[in-house]
Amino acid sequence: MEGRSAGPSSSGLNLVAHPRAKSKVWRYFGFDTDADGCILHWKRIYCRVCMSQIAYSGNTSNLSYHLEKNHPLEFSEFVKSNTDHMREAFVTAFSRIKPEPSVVHLQHSHDTSSRQSLGYENRRHNDLTMAIINFICEGMYPVSVVEEPTFRTLLRTADPGYAPPSKSDLAVKMLPQMYCRTREIVLSELAGVVNCGVTTDLWQSHTQNITYISLSMHSVNYNSTSGFSVTSKCLKTFDVEEDNTAENITRAMYEAFVEWGITHKVSGATTNGSVDIVKACSLLELSVEMPCLGHTMNRGMDEAFALPRVDGFLGRCRKLVDHFQVTAMSVYLLREKQKQHGISPCTLTRDRGRSWLATLAMLQRLKQQQLPITATLLENSNNHHLSFDSADWAMVEGLVEVLQPFKVVINMITSCRYPTISMVRPVLHMLLNTTLKAKEGDLKEIGMTKEVIAKVLSSAYSQTQEISTFLNIATFLDPRYKRLPFLSAQERSQVESNVIDEAKAILEKQIAERPAFDDFHLVSDEPPSKKPTPQTERPGSSATQDNPLAAIFCQSDSDQSQEELHAQVVEELSNYKSQRILGLNEDPLLWWSSHVALFPTLPKVLQKYWCVPATSVPCHRLFSSSGTSLCGKRNRIAPALVDQQVFLYENLRSYHEPEPSEDDLEDIWDGNFTLGQPLE
Repeated sequence: MEGRSAGPSSSGLNLVAHPRAKSKVWRYFGFDTDADGCILHWKRIYCRVCMSQIAYSGNTSNLSYHLEKNHPLEFSEFVKSNTDHMREAFVTAFSRIKPEPSVVHLQHSHDTSSRQSLGYENRRHNDLTMAIINFICEGMYPVSVVEEPTFRTLLRTADPGYAPPSKSDLAVKMLPQMYCRTREIVLSELAGVVNCGVTTDLWQSHTQNITYISLSMHSVNYNSTSGFSVTSKCLKTFDVEEDNTAENITRAMYEAFVEWGITHKVSGATTNGSVDIVKACSLLELSVEMPCLGHTMNRGMDEAFALPRVDGFLGRCRKLVDHFQVTAMSVYLLREKQKQHGISPCTLTRDRGRSWLATLAMLQRLKQQQLPITATLLENSNNHHLSFDSADWAMVEGLVEVLQPFKVVINMITSCRYPTISMVRPVLHMLLNTTLKAKEGDLKEIGMTKEVIAKVLSSAYSQTQEISTFLNIATFLDPRYKRLPFLSAQERSQVESNVIDEAKAILEKQIAERPAFDDFHLVSDEPPSKKPTPQTERPGSSATQDNPLAAIFCQSDSDQSQEELHAQVVEELSNYKSQRILGLNEDPLLWWSSHVALFPTLPKVLQKYWCVPATSVPCHRLFSSSGTSLCGKRNRIAPALVDQQVFLYENLRSYHEPEPSEDDLEDIWDGNFTLGQPLE
């Protein structure tokens, strides 16, 4: 009988529990028996749930482990029933006035098992509570979700004995505790940052009619193990009073800088161009106020689309799309014409939300479907007012040619995992000198569109000399663009001089701090190494000072330091320029990580300039998150809780957020949100 095959099916098994079984775990396991009910094999047990075979050695430990690992629901039932049984035994044992020694021993064993089971339940319930907190924080759900009947049903299904925390406990106790723990972690990370950039954004809650400002920090850090990496942290989201908005923003931003210890670390700010935020950055005396590339593009498109001829033409495009989306017969005829012309059947796209990316998608679809659209309209004389002539189709093609490169630029920037500030000058040069350059044969409307967009782009980044200098240095430090072909020889020489001055200033600061830090390092995530033992004075140094020729040949420390620093920086810069040009699709941050040993000073300059983002996209993602926080079910949420939930949502996630899709980009650049709108 013991030679029977070990791969039984559920239909061929007749399972029975152990004859002397006492544990309730045998409810889920059994031995296989023959037709007479005799156990076939005493060392082979089968699970009644999954019918898998399990080894049996005389105890039930592996049976409990199998339930816990593979069947959590049955294991929960087993623990609960076992706990109830032991509680009954415990009460029965203590109800006797004079227990026998054997009963006392049984009581002790039951008490120990009960405490173990209760300990497991407590651990499991704590895990469930932490899962609920993470669910609320990372999913941006209201704390009232724990009172939803469907949510409670879900928890009862997972563990019937578990009671979730109340809404008040979550809001008053648990979320603030999670916020404090996360805040300490972020503070410890910011302590080692020397230079950082900030992004800001104003937005308004429609449900509360309150204006908020979101502030996030960005830095480029160095670690000897992983090299250079970009860090972005949400710092604060707070409400701003309507009166004296710029002054209130200035005070709130300054208080946030002090709170997070970055008052003297901010290299610059990237903003959406809001008048109040720009004024606040000026009052805070930030070194540079960088326009957001995405907002600048969006503003240029808005002004171009507002041109009367362009606006009228786009209105005609929308009417044409609506005709083929609303009329059933037109939809059918369009499908038939698509088949006749060998074009894949698809519907036309309308630019809902009126973002320029959506308008581009509408125009591209019209261009793709030109033949079937024209053929369909010609068959019905009533639709002649919707027909496009050759000039109209040329207008569609011209607008697509203007807008498409901007979409490529946005996709390129938003897909980067490294700083993008160095890409701004090359991108602007490409757009202004190729895409937006007037061509012979351009339609008048296309020429006007190019002119308006080019004016917005060029004026935004030529407001101050500080912006131009900042962008040139950031671009020069990128091994892909260091030749700066879009600048004149004199301008390139000036950029190199600025880099030399920045590097010398860093070295001078390090020399001044040398008594405290004899050995200086890159701004690093790692704790500083131990201070090396100071070297003893070299023999003969005092004799050198007594030498009468010392006044001629031994320069003062300050003069010698200046000459040596200048020579060191010039040599380092020359070495950098002699390195090969990096490919356009290669990662510049990875290149610097592998070449950091060759350049002791330039990476520190890079950390100062590359920490300022090219766009305020991170803050716009915060804006989207904040809008989610202020949904209809939470229209009375306090600003402090808004700050906590947005802070936890952005800083608790350990994964890279997927890059925005085309629909997301429409929201990012256009600010087309239903729950709140940015303030211009």
